Amino acid sequence: MTEGTPRVAERISTGIPGLDTVLHGGLRKARTYMLLGLPGSGKTIFANQVCFHHASRHGGRVLYLTLLAESHTELVGNLSSLSFFDPTLLPNAITYLSAFTVLEQGGLDALAELIRKETKNHQATLLVLDGLVAAEEVAPSQQAIKKFIHGLQVVTGLMGCTTLILTTGRGQGLRAEHTMVDGLLLLKQRMFGARAVRELFVRKFRGSPYLLGKHSFDITQDGLVVYPRLEVLAESGPPPGPPLEAKCALGIPGLDTMLSGGVPQGSTTILLGPPGSGKTLLGLNFLAEGARRGERVHYFAFYDSPERMVAQAAGIGLDLKPLIDRGDFEVSFRPPTENLLDKLGVQLLDVIRTHGVRRLFLDGYDALRRAAIRMPRVSRFLAALVNECRMRGVTLLYSVEAAAAFGPEVAFPMKGISMVAENVLFLRQAELDSELRRFVTVLKLRNSPHDVALRELRISSNGMEVTGTFTDVESMMTGLPRTTARSEPRHPGGGHQGT
Repeated sequence: MTEGTPRVAERISTGIPGLDTVLHGGLRKARTYMLLGLPGSGKTIFANQVCFHHASRHGGRVLYLTLLAESHTELVGNLSSLSFFDPTLLPNAITYLSAFTVLEQGGLDALAELIRKETKNHQATLLVLDGLVAAEEVAPSQQAIKKFIHGLQVVTGLMGCTTLILTTGRGQGLRAEHTMVDGLLLLKQRMFGARAVRELFVRKFRGSPYLLGKHSFDITQDGLVVYPRLEVLAESGPPPGPPLEAKCALGIPGLDTMLSGGVPQGSTTILLGPPGSGKTLLGLNFLAEGARRGERVHYFAFYDSPERMVAQAAGIGLDLKPLIDRGDFEVSFRPPTENLLDKLGVQLLDVIRTHGVRRLFLDGYDALRRAAIRMPRVSRFLAALVNECRMRGVTLLYSVEAAAAFGPEVAFPMKGISMVAENVLFLRQAELDSELRRFVTVLKLRNSPHDVALRELRISSNGMEVTGTFTDVESMMTGLPRTTARSEPRHPGGGHQGT
């Protein structure tokens, strides 16, 4: 990264979703790039996706030259099932040419001459050289292959032709000749237990900034889709202006009183509690209250499908369908199977930046954690998401499942709470008088007075309600309270005030 970003006109869009974001606009015109990856890593699809996009969207002319034994008929046949493949572009806009025999019989000099001649004849603006490893095998020395690559860069650069070289590197990693080019992109497929994850890494991109680090990608029916890491995409500066004083009411009688009107606008709140404590319903109330006030809200779910969520809310008298039909209450659902953390990050940013939501409920920290293949990264991911929401004035709630439903120890399933939330609401069930009673308390509410009492949380067909405290009871937080007499909840207002 030695220079500023070139003008847009100097860029060639790759047509691979997410990749132009990583490259700050695409490949630079008339430069030479190398794509390094083992067989099966996606190099061929990557290159052909760029070719068809270049020819169809920008009217470019492509020369795809292979040094491999695979026939073009077989190559085209394999590509034909992908959505970007357009047979009408063959052979005028995109020309496939085999140089296998020329290389085998004439060596590197003959190959260099063929490339010069055919690039000129086809007036190619994009050249793909597929199978550099074959040229390396016939090269008499490492110096000879360096000379070949240098000559290729000079010739195609003078012709204004962007070049993409594909190689496996013979499975020996990076070598000196790989670093001669203007940019080096690595594709890898890594195993994490039984799970395979594809990653793209830009090792070098001369003359332009780019997004550092490893970025996940998928190979789909539409070709490659790259998911830039949220940590490098999210806003990283301080919030504009002083903290917002406005409050976001949760729409639950008694709870908003405990919070002195609600959680601060633009803040992040953790809903911590075991299964069945009411986290999801509390989050849905928070969203419904926003939608009723004319705000756009979004439910980002992992466990409850939209139909199930609507039915669950209806069970407590919360009718979400009119809000959804009106478009103010958005719902998205991803089954908690093999999600990619980077893909979730791109989707969350899209919700925040393009949907214009003011309230976001992320229901399932545990699913987010399972999507991460490297556990230490989750807190950094959340910190980036929290800062993005703070910068844009989006109020975020996310649910976190407590490790145990009952027991003397209350453990947070994450470290560095201050980095990933300003507020923490704790929900729990406790056995009292031979029945389970829910309660809620505010463990933390930054820069705002609040009620520090433990108050009963009631959930019925009429909705959610926070009522009074419990008398003659202690150790409620453990889930195993001790009492000498049947407790009766007192009305709100009887607790202490904290800050």
